[in-house]
Amino acid sequence: MQYNLPQRSNEVLQEILYTSENVVDTFLDKQYKILIKLAKTELLSFYDTLERDSNGRITEKGSTEWVTKIAILENKLISILQGVDYNVGINNYLSDYEKIKALNYELHTKLNGIVDFDKLEESLTIKERFITSKVLYELKQGGIKLNFVEPTKRVLISAITLGSSITDAKKQITELYKLNGETNNNRLKSYIGQVARDAVYSYNGAINQTIADGYGLTKYAYLGGVVADSRPFCTKYHGTEIDKKDLSNILTTYLSSPNLSAGMFAVNATAYETNSFTYRGGWNRRHIPIPMNYKNNG
Repeated sequence: MQYNLPQRSNEVLQEILYTSENVVDTFLDKQYKILIKLAKTELLSFYDTLERDSNGRITEKGSTEWVTKIAILENKLISILQGVDYNVGINNYLSDYEKIKALNYELHTKLNGIVDFDKLEESLTIKERFITSKVLYELKQGGIKLNFVEPTKRVLISAITLGSSITDAKKQITELYKLNGETNNNRLKSYIGQVARDAVYSYNGAINQTIADGYGLTKYAYLGGVVADSRPFCTKYHGTEIDKKDLSNILTTYLSSPNLSAGMFAVNATAYETNSFTYRGGWNRRHIPIPMNYKNNG
């Protein structure tokens, strides 16, 4: 069944969506530039340590010293992820979650007549801590190493073992992370953006799940925006009303099909149902399930 929010509620929802995207975009732009600036400093120093011939070609491959040099650089890149400059941006991003929570509470006051949110804080705080710890891990330890440290090492190791020129080695790194100041999308920037967006919309979902559980709301509207690469689940259920009792069958249908489950998290239907508000249509999605109390909204 199609569902449209009442005008006043929809205005708040649009503000939630706008604020969520703004939080992500602001963080991504600043954080990427900070990371690349810090990395550029370390990389320029690294190039100066490499032995080269009169033609500027790297002559380290016959020695084992380059292995130690790469290891030192790796530790310096990892240190960037633990440093103050890099972490200030993450902390500012996480503090912006308060804006998102306030807007969600305003939405449910208008939509569902809910005014007492204090009783939800303990449950929501647990979910907040989980989301925050996941963000910190992915941006400081886990995936960021795979998308930042490891690709850097691979390019440099290739340049050293092939005896490339310093000029070519610098060009490869410049192209990898747009060190010349360009901010076009690349693997690293896409990764940071995905982590930030998934966390923000998971937080929106966590708030709504806490409200649904706390007030016994069993129906919700799946709302947000459909874009060119929207997933099958999002395209199908965008703007529709979903009853909790039907969710298990819906998820079983989608998760059992390789085509329909594209982009959804690789878990079973039971786990997906339990975390449906935070999992939504999968990673990097912009939809929010909004629980409704039909006695109050209209």
